[in-house]
Amino acid sequence: MSQTTEKSTHANHPASSRKAALTTLLTTIVHASQTALLLSLPFTDLAADVDAILLSLCARTLNIASGPPYHKLLYAWRLQHGDFRGAAEALWDRLQRLRDSSAAAHDPGEEMVTHAYLALINCLASVAPDQAWILVEGALEPAKGAGGRAGKGKAKLGAGGPMRKKRRVVTLEDVRREYQEELDRVAALEHGRFPFGGADEMDVL
Repeated sequence: MSQTTEKSTHANHPASSRKAALTTLLTTIVHASQTALLLSLPFTDLAADVDAILLSLCARTLNIASGPPYHKLLYAWRLQHGDFRGAAEALWDRLQRLRDSSAAAHDPGEEMVTHAYLALINCLASVAPDQAWILVEGALEPAKGAGGRAGKGKAKLGAGGPMRKKRRVVTLEDVRREYQEELDRVAALEHGRFPFGGADEMDVL
């Protein structure tokens, strides 16, 4: 794709058509394992669109372990464009979804989670210490607002009223601590110790 072709496509197609064409291009490249090709294309005026589409494709991926590697591509894309925090956020989302998978939770030989931790640690360690943090979504909490109304942002209804996800800061040290906890968990599984009643309680079968 030349820069002239890109500008022509941008000018002559409405936003919806442009998004559909870009989505088709991105999915085709990923399924053909041509990540290097995508990163080499001059998306000068379409960089924000590419980022948004990749983010959407990440959210739509059902099986994070065996599905298309959109998170890895989004990480590489943001890294190439100097967005280290955005790249780390892509790795964080992939990590959380890997942790939620049943295979990662019960198979001590499954190393995707530990590898995901190391990738995130390396990404955050590549920036200045005071910049080594990301903002992520936390647990659901009661939404604040007068009269029980939800505040700004997306809210869900819980048993006690509107609920919303509160964002929180995760630092490099937080990730390193969680990584060590994951290593301890895997070591416990390898020795036949399984959690009962809570994540912090380990008993031997």
